[in-house]
Amino acid sequence: MLKRLQSLENPAEAYGYLRKMAIIDVGSNSFRLVVISYIPGYYFQVTDEVREAVRLVQGMGATGQMRAAPMDHAVETMQLYAAFCKASEIGDIAAVATSAVREARNRDVLLRRIQRQAGIDVRVLSGEEEAYYGYLAAVNSTTLQNGFVIDLGGGSLEITRVEDRHSRQSISLTLGAVRTTEDWLPDAPATPQAVNRLRQHIREQLAPLDWFKAWPGTRLIAQGGSLRNAAHIVQKMLDYPLDELHGYTLRAADLQNAIRLMEPLTVEQRRNIGGMKSDRADIALAGAIVVDECMRQAGYDRLTVCGQGLREGVFYERFLAQNDPPIFEDVRRASVMNVAHLYQFQESHVDHVVHLALSLFDQLHDDPLCGPAERELLWAACMLHDIGMSIDYNDHHRHSYYLILNSGLPGYTHRELALIALATRYHRKGMPEVGELAGLLDKDDSRRLLKITALLRLAEQLDRSRDGSVRDVRLHIEKDWAQLEAVSEADATVAIWSAQRHVDIFRAAFGKTLEIIQAYE
Repeated sequence: MLKRLQSLENPAEAYGYLRKMAIIDVGSNSFRLVVISYIPGYYFQVTDEVREAVRLVQGMGATGQMRAAPMDHAVETMQLYAAFCKASEIGDIAAVATSAVREARNRDVLLRRIQRQAGIDVRVLSGEEEAYYGYLAAVNSTTLQNGFVIDLGGGSLEITRVEDRHSRQSISLTLGAVRTTEDWLPDAPATPQAVNRLRQHIREQLAPLDWFKAWPGTRLIAQGGSLRNAAHIVQKMLDYPLDELHGYTLRAADLQNAIRLMEPLTVEQRRNIGGMKSDRADIALAGAIVVDECMRQAGYDRLTVCGQGLREGVFYERFLAQNDPPIFEDVRRASVMNVAHLYQFQESHVDHVVHLALSLFDQLHDDPLCGPAERELLWAACMLHDIGMSIDYNDHHRHSYYLILNSGLPGYTHRELALIALATRYHRKGMPEVGELAGLLDKDDSRRLLKITALLRLAEQLDRSRDGSVRDVRLHIEKDWAQLEAVSEADATVAIWSAQRHVDIFRAAFGKTLEIIQAYE
């Protein structure tokens, strides 16, 4: 997938296939409409999103029925969403409802009103279906192979066990952030006794799940608005250098610090916490406690935040319908190709830069910082180094850096994202500086970045004329000296001249004086 239409000479030709899909999540806490524009087999992009806090689950505990006011709000919101789709000329609408509607005794009343007054048919998901779509979102946007996906909504918590990227077991529990707040933490500040009672209730719900236990080599992926809100609070507490939630590693100790911060505060005081979403301030504490207890129960000291969820899962079922199950074969590759297609990368030039850069890399196999992980980062940087030209040629290296950081590149860690973005930032000139992203990097990453950037820049310069005249490269290495043979059947003077101007970065990266000559073949 994402390669089928790659042979198009002009990506604009593909726009005849452009489609739009609106996915409406009729959630227990909030209603979300997301618009995804896509070309089948080519790329996809979220192009609009609308959110409205409806709180359908509020007050359901006593009677098992949705109250009149939230139902009225729900119908009004769906009418607005219907009008939005009509104005945007979107006819492909998938509306799905989760815990609150699923469990409400009067759900048919609401569904009929929505169909009659908004003209939208809402599909009510079972707990297993809700967990399945969360799983699809997680496995298509992270490198999860084995472990668990937890999805915390307003009314319910879904837990899915994943083995070999396949969903093996799931359950839906009534532990949503709104529901647990109403039932166990209705007052703020929360008393220690109330918090302890909630924790005990969660443990009782989780205790029978003997399959919800960490085992070696596994990960915990977490989704949901309350989870993301908690992670954002932690990022602000830690002065985290990247404004990106997807892929963020949330440590249990940091989550517990956020919980301790919220416990003695009123709802109004919580709203002043950095990173707090105002309309989640009342349910934020209970939601964070549910996640904390899940980590304790399963035995994980950290989790990975997944910025995607049910809505994206519904989309992946459509976009990847040819696959069984509908998942990408390689999430990281699909992520890079999606961004490359989105910004209309120059395919022939990029492919040749990849070839030259990886050939140079493979001839440096004795370098301890040139292993399989670095090779993959170099490939990604090569693929995306020129996407900034979709904005403007001038400073396109800076534009590429910005676009990569803000794309998030699902499947890559924040550290890897930073290295890829920085390599593209310096692929034209200058010695790489990590700057504000230093806090994301490991001890040797400045040296690692320098090597990746040097190879990307040399490969870029060797294809300066964009004609592929330098077909290959051969690298001869001595102790303090290296010779690069630019293999070409034609005159490669321009390519060699251009690359020779950048031998200083090779010397800085590898400690060797580089000579570049032409080799005819």
